[in-house]
Amino acid sequence: MAISKTPQFDSALDVILRPLVPHERTCRKCTAIFKIDDEDINFFRMLRVPPPTQCPKCRERRRYGHLLRMPRFFKKKCGALGHTEEVVTLFPPASPNIVYDVPYWYSDAWDAVSYGKDFNFSESFFSQFKDLFLSVPHLAVDRDLTATNCDYTVGGKWAKNNYYCGGGYKSEDCMYSPNPRFSKSCVDCTDIWNSEFCFASVSVERSNHCVFIVDSANCLDSAFLYDCKNCSNCFLSSNLRNRSYVFQNEQLGREEYEKKIEDIDLGSREVFGKYKELFDEMFEKSIHRAVTNTNVVSSTGDRLTDCKNCFHTFDGSMGENLRYVHSFNLMRDSMDILFAAENAEKCYECGIAVGSYLKFSLYMRSSMEMEYCSDCQNCQNCFGCVGLRNKSFHIFNKPYSEEEYWKVVDEIKTKMLGKAEYGEFFDLSLGLIPYQSTSGQYYFPLNEKSASERDIPWYPEPESHIPSGMATIQGDSDTLENIKGISHEMLQNAIICAETEKPFRVLDQELDFYKMMRVPFPEKHPWERILSRKKYQHKMELFDFVCPKCSEKSFSVYSPEDQRRLKIFCEKCYLREVI
Repeated sequence: MAISKTPQFDSALDVILRPLVPHERTCRKCTAIFKIDDEDINFFRMLRVPPPTQCPKCRERRRYGHLLRMPRFFKKKCGALGHTEEVVTLFPPASPNIVYDVPYWYSDAWDAVSYGKDFNFSESFFSQFKDLFLSVPHLAVDRDLTATNCDYTVGGKWAKNNYYCGGGYKSEDCMYSPNPRFSKSCVDCTDIWNSEFCFASVSVERSNHCVFIVDSANCLDSAFLYDCKNCSNCFLSSNLRNRSYVFQNEQLGREEYEKKIEDIDLGSREVFGKYKELFDEMFEKSIHRAVTNTNVVSSTGDRLTDCKNCFHTFDGSMGENLRYVHSFNLMRDSMDILFAAENAEKCYECGIAVGSYLKFSLYMRSSMEMEYCSDCQNCQNCFGCVGLRNKSFHIFNKPYSEEEYWKVVDEIKTKMLGKAEYGEFFDLSLGLIPYQSTSGQYYFPLNEKSASERDIPWYPEPESHIPSGMATIQGDSDTLENIKGISHEMLQNAIICAETEKPFRVLDQELDFYKMMRVPFPEKHPWERILSRKKYQHKMELFDFVCPKCSEKSFSVYSPEDQRRLKIFCEKCYLREVI
């Protein structure tokens, strides 16, 4: 048996873990009753953490409330020495966070170790960490240096010429799209993979030249499809497999189909809106899959591929022995994680975990044995650190010898455990990350009043500035009704969002895309368009479900209200009906 590096802490933790048995708890945040079962306890013992005080939903909300992955951009002064320029950032100007421009943050011109300080055992860990977090500069936009011409993007890797995107990975010429992966020339799409020339689509894979398709794959030259696979030249249809020339779920000959399509001008806002309404009606009448998984064993979740022993886990592939994990690729033996990749293992309560043995941390890359850290890369054995690169044995950004490091960490963790701090993730009330800029605001939206009620800091956002002398056009004006009549000269005007009155601009290449795809000119601000697509995304939550076909009990991503309204089947019944 290995000798403990933190004997005091391990002894104190064993007092909590050894007698632990399945039981119910009251969530400290929302007061809901939640269960601690045998599998949870096995994870706590394996990962060496005490049981949580919040329910799974509140823990999920807390992680999303720290994740900067949605494209909501501001301008804020760069805090680097000698810099006076404003930089594009996700931090509102009024937030207390110091930001550096991306090249400077990655340079050797500064070192986060210079902000190191001693841990004060007479003060709360979280109050001290907050002081450190707000003193260390942060990336204005969390984006690596492999991105080219992607100033208005956040996250992702190996991207080129993307604009107003979040999480773009090996994608190019994409605009206004969260999570474009291995895709090119896609606009106003959410969660799109290996696709090209797609518009206003959600949860799409390997598709080309498609308009407004949802939960579909391997589709070509189609529009307004729901849950279609391997289809080409299809329009306003659902639950199709391996079909061509289908119009409103009716099989037509090629000539008849092409004649119908020729008479439809989707470049007209009125016509496009009509078919969008028909799509929504079709969606309500279509067959829905309770959950969508491929090649999973002993797992509950949604949008899982090649997974084993996963529980309440979503949107991932090649995972094993996971609980409450969202968005992952190659991960095992972990719990309460949001975004992980590259063979991550034995991680607990993290937002972005690329590494192993990571606990209670944010934005960790190529690191291991890290606890209560943020924005660290290629680091090992650090505790309570922010912004470090290529470091080991640091506490609060201060270096220690290996022997001294473990001695101090043992004392800190024992003290935190005794004060019921160890085991808690960063509370949103700390205000480390502006909630209004996070994915939390997308999935669990708040306003200034509701944020105040939750004790979450909220910062005023500056009004959009329209340059002096620039004319404006209302987004829903007749002038912009049809894409055919819109010229590049009109792009010199600011467009006023038809829903929020917030001004926005349209780029030249953006207009070229709309004309090429023959789709309407946007009438709403990009952020409003992103929000409007959210209703077509699967919920990251499981509900009890009884299949109306076979009465088998399982789970579904559709809420009880949706289950009463929609035609939802379990996996087996769905496959019998659709394929």
